[in-house]
Amino acid sequence: MKHESLAQKICRLASLTLSLGLFLLASPGVGQEIGVMQFPEGKVQHVVRADSTPWKPCPPTLPSGCEIAVLEGDLQGADLFTARFRVNETFVMPPHWHPKDERVTIISGTAAVAFGAETEREDATEFGPGDYYVNARHAVHQVWIEGPTVLQITGIGPWKAVAIAESAPPE
Repeated sequence: MKHESLAQKICRLASLTLSLGLFLLASPGVGQEIGVMQFPEGKVQHVVRADSTPWKPCPPTLPSGCEIAVLEGDLQGADLFTARFRVNETFVMPPHWHPKDERVTIISGTAAVAFGAETEREDATEFGPGDYYVNARHAVHQVWIEGPTVLQITGIGPWKAVAIAESAPPE
């Protein structure tokens, strides 16, 4: 029986480790691409119609007066999500930040956004229907909505709005 040298054993072990890693990455569910939707058997499209949007009250961590509809994904998962927020009256989101970039499209109404912990409404940039913006991760900002508005947020979860009163963003 032929004996392997220590170098040959290390080389064989490294090769097996690499092969196992590649196998696991190619396996379904492991190393899966972000943003790849898993469609039910026989389906090739996911649809949410405006008149049947699944609105629910926003979580208690957000100011009262808003509703949320998750159109795709899971806000708490580590994958792509799209959610809509609806407000019917004046709404102020106090200074806060997000751990990941936040992509916002105004569907209807207007929203005003200002950056910094101590901002005023007159410092804000106003966005209307069809406008799109991206808030950088950890950027402290405040939002004012002054009437019926629907905005859509798309991002990579988990999504979280952290009030600066609760925690300062990482440097």
